[in-house]
Amino acid sequence: MLRKLKRFLVIAFTAVFILNMVPAAGTQSAGQVEAATIMTGTVSSVNLDLRVRKSAKSPRLAVLHRGDVVSVLTFNKKKVKVQINGLTGYVKGKYITLSNGTTASKATIVDMGQQVANYAVQFVGNPYRWGGSSLTNGTDCSGFVMSVYRKFGKALPHSSYEQRRCGKKVKGGLRNAKAGDIICYSGHVAIYMGNNTIVHASNPRDGIKITYGVAYRSIVAIRRMF
Repeated sequence: MLRKLKRFLVIAFTAVFILNMVPAAGTQSAGQVEAATIMTGTVSSVNLDLRVRKSAKSPRLAVLHRGDVVSVLTFNKKKVKVQINGLTGYVKGKYITLSNGTTASKATIVDMGQQVANYAVQFVGNPYRWGGSSLTNGTDCSGFVMSVYRKFGKALPHSSYEQRRCGKKVKGGLRNAKAGDIICYSGHVAIYMGNNTIVHASNPRDGIKITYGVAYRSIVAIRRMF
């Protein structure tokens, strides 16, 4: 019952993403952060409500406490989407502090790979379908990666094996991976979100999901499209 409830809540979310243009070299402001540091934040308020929707009247999922670490899924809004302990909901962004000292409500995205990861996250909870490529009605793992990247003008094959050859190889493996990179396994692919986390069309039971621990299975290759 709890699994079904969490799945229903995730499907109900409608993510709002602000995609910002990358500034010229040397013009990055304090409120703009790199992909490697933008994915987690720390709660700065003594108590912070995690709610189903942005409205203060929506159901409360949990109460977060000062020092709690969350995965931040959207930015640059009064209410931002976060995930913690398998729950996904909205909190006041001014009470989420990122590693560079700015708050989630003021941060802007300056990396195309991060934009890819943020776009992919909004489909979490949608179904898995072998051979499919619909981000809403059902897709398999390579169809998910293919369809996400199509939004950003990249034409990828509908094959996890062939996607190992797309873009360029990330030298140094996982320690040099960035948000938006394609994580290739034997017979499976996923999109890296940063901070040892992937989003992927997992299997018929779980559908499109977020997984913590990228090396939960052996990594064959990591590819970068931008």
